[in-house]
Amino acid sequence: MLLEHFFERISTHWNDKLPFVIFKKPNEKNISAYLNKSSEVIKGNEFKEAGFVFSPFVDSSKNAIWFSAASSDIFTAELNSNEFVNRSVTHFNETDDNKEKHISRIEKSLKKLSSGALQKVVISRVETLIIDKQTPIEWFKNMCSLYPNTYCYCWYHPKVGMWLGASPETLISLHKNSFKTIALAGTMAYQGTTNVQWGAKEKEEQQMVVDSMLNVLKSVVSTIEKGETVTQKAGSLLHLKTIIKGSLKKANQLGELVEILHPTSAVCGLPQLKAQAFILANEGYNRNFYTGYLGEYKPEENTELYVNLRCMEVAEKQVKIYVGGGITTASDPVLEWEETVNKSKIMKAVL
Repeated sequence: MLLEHFFERISTHWNDKLPFVIFKKPNEKNISAYLNKSSEVIKGNEFKEAGFVFSPFVDSSKNAIWFSAASSDIFTAELNSNEFVNRSVTHFNETDDNKEKHISRIEKSLKKLSSGALQKVVISRVETLIIDKQTPIEWFKNMCSLYPNTYCYCWYHPKVGMWLGASPETLISLHKNSFKTIALAGTMAYQGTTNVQWGAKEKEEQQMVVDSMLNVLKSVVSTIEKGETVTQKAGSLLHLKTIIKGSLKKANQLGELVEILHPTSAVCGLPQLKAQAFILANEGYNRNFYTGYLGEYKPEENTELYVNLRCMEVAEKQVKIYVGGGITTASDPVLEWEETVNKSKIMKAVL
């Protein structure tokens, strides 16, 4: 399909207030779309049929929203980078970003960590921008242009809302009984090179994520292999990345895999249940789909699900940008705040 016709169909569907998702996988040239034919909200997913899943941070198996392939028009188009040069600008005003409140929550987290009750906890915040207009298709084009090595998406349901993101993190990649997942933690601003020296805090945080993933996967794998930890560039940020791959004991274990991996320690903390309980009690807002997961499920083909990071929620004249960071005993509250500021620039550049 021609790219122009692709976006014309998306615009018509959006104007008709019908659900859709458009997405581009990392480093690929094609973009894909699911145009759902019904405005009904279909929740719950046990990966029994092909489709697109969009899951929240908590109660994912119960509250994941599902666009089934059977009830959607599905089509693709090839990217033409020349057509993605977009000079449209969304003007926005930043509201109070509550620096003191976020630092206070980090300090409270450090007290919990020092008591030994937690090893790590991810504390996030939401930054609200007032915008002059909604141009989700242009924003999606900007993401594809700015962040080609991330999972770019625009998801909309008239009864739920609109989300866009450019995630650098794969939750799970699966083909038959072969799997791959990524441990991603540690953040610093990109300053022209990936040849950088990481601090002890970032290295410790990354090792916690790797060790926890290796531990939870033990029950379902027949073989497992950990790759080298490398530095990955994602837009204006750098992260530490470790690939973990192997073979599952049996095929069709995607639902089980998701249950044991999500939420990973990279977006929640350690121990998982205690960290999640601390987040829900102290973070001060509802993450909703931020740090959930999303992606296309194809039972007989490769399936990739991604963690919903570097994302924003759009509503009327507002955009909410979600950002966070992993807190360990080595964390500095002010530096952690600055990390979230750097992360918020990813979506602001899209606008």
